[in-house]
Amino acid sequence: MAIDGVLLGILNNYFRAAAEASGYTLERTAYTTFIKESQDFTTGLITPSGEHFAFPVSIGAQSYIGIDYSTFIKALAPWHEGDIGIANCPFATRGVSTHLPDYHLLKPIFAEGELIGFAWAFIHSSDMGGIVAGSIQPSAYELFQEGIRITPKKLYAKGVLQEDVREFLLSNVRIPDKNWGDLNAVVAALGIADARVRQAVVKWGLDAVREGRDALIGYAESRARAVIRTMPDSHWSFEDYLEDDFVSDVPVRIKLSVEKDGEDGLHFDFTGSDPQVQAAFNLATNGRHPFLCLAMFGFFRTRDPGMPINAGLIRPFRFTAPEGSVVNASFPAATGVRYALTQLIFTIVQGALAELLPGTIPAAGAGQATIPAISTVDPHSGQRQVTVIQPMIGGSGGRPWADGVEGCDISLGSLRNTPCEILEHEAGLRVLAYEVIPGSGGAGRFRGGSALRLDVRLLHPNTIFTARGMERTKFQPWGLDGGKAGAPGDCVLNPGTNAQKRLGKVNVERLSAGDVISLRTPAGGGYGDPLSRDSAKVLDDVLDGFVSVADAEAIYGVVLDGAEVDEAATAVSRARPNAAPPASRYDFGLGRAAYMRQFPAGVLDELSGLLQALPPSLRYRGKQVAVAALRQEFDTAPASHGWLTAHWQCIEATLFGTAPAGAK
Repeated sequence: MAIDGVLLGILNNYFRAAAEASGYTLERTAYTTFIKESQDFTTGLITPSGEHFAFPVSIGAQSYIGIDYSTFIKALAPWHEGDIGIANCPFATRGVSTHLPDYHLLKPIFAEGELIGFAWAFIHSSDMGGIVAGSIQPSAYELFQEGIRITPKKLYAKGVLQEDVREFLLSNVRIPDKNWGDLNAVVAALGIADARVRQAVVKWGLDAVREGRDALIGYAESRARAVIRTMPDSHWSFEDYLEDDFVSDVPVRIKLSVEKDGEDGLHFDFTGSDPQVQAAFNLATNGRHPFLCLAMFGFFRTRDPGMPINAGLIRPFRFTAPEGSVVNASFPAATGVRYALTQLIFTIVQGALAELLPGTIPAAGAGQATIPAISTVDPHSGQRQVTVIQPMIGGSGGRPWADGVEGCDISLGSLRNTPCEILEHEAGLRVLAYEVIPGSGGAGRFRGGSALRLDVRLLHPNTIFTARGMERTKFQPWGLDGGKAGAPGDCVLNPGTNAQKRLGKVNVERLSAGDVISLRTPAGGGYGDPLSRDSAKVLDDVLDGFVSVADAEAIYGVVLDGAEVDEAATAVSRARPNAAPPASRYDFGLGRAAYMRQFPAGVLDELSGLLQALPPSLRYRGKQVAVAALRQEFDTAPASHGWLTAHWQCIEATLFGTAPAGAK
């Protein structure tokens, strides 16, 4: 049968509602705070071949549109009524799960004896075993340290719980009761999605559901390609850095080039990005993954708000992500903090779009999600508990038409904060402050969104504190077109006391009862020249506590007389001679600017090419040796292009331990 436009629209709304009903069931029945409060989960509907045809937009994480589930599905074939598959391994599923704490579950949907799709859900488990409570230690150097690895298994076979699989899952984690409670919530959610799709078959018929399922993906693809056709035929690029990887202080480079692929496709080329690191920041993408292009989905929806949300959105894209690189890591790379890199890539794609479409793209947001977790020992049972505290995000970037959003980045708007009362009840702490940080948003005609601060006092001895995803403590979120970079993030132990200690980026800390942790997120970059900001808005910022009186004059050129703008003095202040125009549309902040002065892009391109000649297992170490040599040779001057090539044999000799002592 041919699906007309009216029925296709009805089916799109129905399937999306089915996915959302499944999500609300999961939210309301989950056990752990990070699922039931922060909503780090997603539900959806998948075709028999492994593509999303329905995805929720009102609940859950929005980062998984376009993942290919075919490997997971084939691994457990044949599927039967009542089966539920489960997996968490990024490599065995070829990028379905992206780190071990993410359980992914599939339930086949049958109608009239035919497999017509799968109900799907993922949840982030607060503990999956491994080297540290909460499972994610940024300095972990291999997958095996990060928890139990679950290759695709059937948790239920023909409706029967597989007790050996259940026992395996729960005997290797620190909070088995909560893990099992969350998994039962997923099973309930999958059942809701299954029932809703079966009801659609009863209402519209099997042919309509089958053809509508596939037509929706094709329709989303056609709408995405229509947007691409409006984009200029051009080649544009951008690069940015993880500021370090906890193993060394050498930044991790991600380089992206984008160009039209035909008239209605895009090619994302990550050639020149760094080798996979010996820390937990790697992406296991199998070379094609939504984590490599997330900002494009938001761009599509901005240009075409009625566009369906499904796997069709990723079909126009082709990817080049070199195997063994940090964006396409090889087994057994650690991947626990993979979302720090995903967030960086989001802002890289955003920056590339700003190159192509000036005047339409916001400045960089915080570009990270610090997910702190604490583990305490229950004084009554003696068992160790694990609780994710709060998704600490930071402000979004100033927009060409409006200020950024305080404490909420556009790339992470789906993650919700945990109410302080619930946090205090479940986590063994007291919340002392949860607030925006005055003066943190990047200055601009449109100000960047403010950073957040969370101060908590610990109530139990021998508390283990970790914080995954923490970034932008040295390299700030960039401002755009005259806007200034946003403030960096930080973490301070016992602020304002004699025991104050700057932790910076947190790996693992063992703390005591009475200790106070103060987390500060980055703020969004500003957009446009601060001197062009409406003086009334500057006054509002001062009255609201976002900008100080001194900064109003020093940065924005606005002179205040009490609670009013002194217009005459402001006109004089704003007429002052400007500094030299910026060399770039982007203000990257002092940290990255200093790094780029020492290591120009051409030198890093040269290094990337030389590393490719090394065996993949040696490229990471080769980079460390090469950067150390450059720093020694060019201590006070920018590194020189060609120097690495001329000295590469000596660098290789150092790498392999064959260089004589004292050789340079």
